Amino acid sequence: MSKNSKTRWAILGCGKIAHKFASDLLLCDDAQLVACASRDSDKSMAFAQKYNSDQAFDSYESMLSSDNIDVVYIATPHTFHYEHTILALNHGKHVLCEKPIAINGAQHSEMVKLAQEKNLFLMEAMWTAFLPMIKGVKNILSQGSIGEIRHIRADFGFLNTYDSQSRLYDLSLGGGALLDIGIYPIFIATTLLGIPTSIQSQMTKSPSGSDVTTAINLQYTNGAIASLFSTVETNTEIICEIYGTLGKIEIPSRFHEQEEFTVTIFGQEQKTHHFPKIGLGYTHQILHVQECLRQGNTESDVMSHSLSSQLLSIMDTVRQQHQLVYPSEV
Repeated sequence: MSKNSKTRWAILGCGKIAHKFASDLLLCDDAQLVACASRDSDKSMAFAQKYNSDQAFDSYESMLSSDNIDVVYIATPHTFHYEHTILALNHGKHVLCEKPIAINGAQHSEMVKLAQEKNLFLMEAMWTAFLPMIKGVKNILSQGSIGEIRHIRADFGFLNTYDSQSRLYDLSLGGGALLDIGIYPIFIATTLLGIPTSIQSQMTKSPSGSDVTTAINLQYTNGAIASLFSTVETNTEIICEIYGTLGKIEIPSRFHEQEEFTVTIFGQEQKTHHFPKIGLGYTHQILHVQECLRQGNTESDVMSHSLSSQLLSIMDTVRQQHQLVYPSEV
């Protein structure tokens, strides 16, 4: 693609998350939605009209065969991420794949290998990683303002009614709290503390076998501990607290999409830091991908293959501890 032209985006899958992404894509002057695809032709047509897409397809293969696409955003259910990413890469398209990028580490390794062989960009769409707020938190930590991290506590939970037919409880679609929302607390701990030396977990399952509540304790070489919690059985605060030897950082409710956080140095007054986001927050991720493509990079230096691998490794271990297997893995 030309460094001076608009990035030509295609969206594969026209569900709820795709609508959020597309609305923020409209806020990027140097981006253009040139195609969208759904197995339901009426759905793709309505999506195209709403977000000014040049074309609508009822076949993923047909859309990916187009020469008018630079990068594809994959927004299908979890268990299809591997299949659709491989499909897009084999059609020579750069890929931004919704989180989790795969349902296990083995799938992700194959995806990365193919992207590297074809010299194509591949990144997990962990949009939280690109929020100005997260960059602000990392800056405070790098300055040593709160000292060495000793504990991170993060939760994500909402009350939902059990429905065996719902995507959230369907194991064939990767249903459950862990992959859907548990990845956010895991991300914040991993991006700040790295690879844990110990992983312990507890899990409660639904009648369909999906996890409805998962608690994870991670321990690190320096002795720090992360306490992470995800559930679809009750509403939780959805906050993140980072405790250091000199103070603490508190990211308030819905921490994964926040625009502010507070810093308390022990014995001093609390200070709030504001970092406004553009649109819903997906814009920052979009702009990062476009810059990577302009620079000819095939991997993000923020949401790297290694970081995605670390997230999956933790989730793989937790699932192994509780014999949680998705049908496509058997």
